Amino acid sequence: MSYAEQALAVLKARGYRITRPRRRVLELLQGAEGALSIQEIKELLDRAEEPVDMVSVYRIVDCLEDNALVHRVLSTGKIRRCDLENEAHCHREQHDHCHHNLICRECGSITELHCPGLDTLQDEVARQTGFHIEEHNLEFLGLCPRCAAREGDFRA
Repeated sequence: MSYAEQALAVLKARGYRITRPRRRVLELLQGAEGALSIQEIKELLDRAEEPVDMVSVYRIVDCLEDNALVHRVLSTGKIRRCDLENEAHCHREQHDHCHHNLICRECGSITELHCPGLDTLQDEVARQTGFHIEEHNLEFLGLCPRCAAREGDFRA
């Protein structure tokens, strides 16, 4: 099942109407190589002659984010689809789940990383500080394997 189909099934199971604009935004995210800004989503919809007003695009993205079907990349403000292939990923009613992004500074690719070991770190921070942590976001910036190999070629 495709990302868009899986996301629509999650929304439908949670009682959301499956509107054409929601479907189109999910299809755009499915076809995107990386993250998209709200403006880019709006422009792609306009180019496909399926205009949706900007407020509706924001509302759709908010709905998808609230249901953990997309993630906001903090360093860019862009939206990326959640990796729904794995049953253990975010959209599966996990209240203690966190996700992290590996962002390539060269090509801009973003890889979603699930690292349960960081929960231990979060628990230790909470224990040491007394701070009640509700969620956290973490982004790692660097080079993806392809760009690292290419950069290694330039250094030789």
